[in-house]
Amino acid sequence: MNFMNILVVNDDGYQADGLAILVRALAPFGNVYVSAPKTHQSAKSHAITINSRIETFVSEPIFGSSATLVVDGTPADAVRLGLKVFDVDFDLVVSGINYGPNIAKDIMYSGTVAAALEAKILGVDAIAISAPNTNLSYLYDETIKLFDELIETKLYDFNGILNVNFPKETYQRPKGVKITTQGLRLQHAEFVKSEKPDIFHIKGSIINYQEHPESDVVAFDEGYVSITPLKLDRTDHQKIKEILSSGN
Repeated sequence: MNFMNILVVNDDGYQADGLAILVRALAPFGNVYVSAPKTHQSAKSHAITINSRIETFVSEPIFGSSATLVVDGTPADAVRLGLKVFDVDFDLVVSGINYGPNIAKDIMYSGTVAAALEAKILGVDAIAISAPNTNLSYLYDETIKLFDELIETKLYDFNGILNVNFPKETYQRPKGVKITTQGLRLQHAEFVKSEKPDIFHIKGSIINYQEHPESDVVAFDEGYVSITPLKLDRTDHQKIKEILSSGN
């Protein structure tokens, strides 16, 4: 196995436990660099900073990393600046380990997934990885085992990214790994009026649907690590065919 240059990013901030676990797990595979947001950036999706300057600073390297850059911006900003500041020919960008799953429609809002997508847009293979929480006793060992397989097979080498999720925390250890499709489940966020006039807060709830048996939601619920390949191209090619065939 070739020794790689790996950039690790996240959306939970540079002091997050999941980031530290991921860096340690990836250290045996190559030179690991970190570029992470200064503060928590969950649900920032693919936002980038365009109307203000971004402050960065180099912190004490996270254990297992060659260098750690802290970015006062979004996860996508952290990817862009990590690739630029370190000036390293990176082989892989890994985003995570996120505290909380990124399955089904979560991916539309996820800064973790968006960071991986940003890396792929910039020409670097990328993987997003999430867990129901980052205190799982097996997380470090299972992450090493997972990346041993992913790097050996180069499963991430295609025109998209891999979105990886560990199963829900009621399982002491994953039963195995499944290649999955994106599910339907929605973490609904409704704006509710507060006691004060014109002030709203979010009330969350989960809306469940009948899921395809090969979906990431089913894998998550049944104790499997899900690996979902996601494309950059959002074009509905089937719809184009339908429109053209109908003559409309």
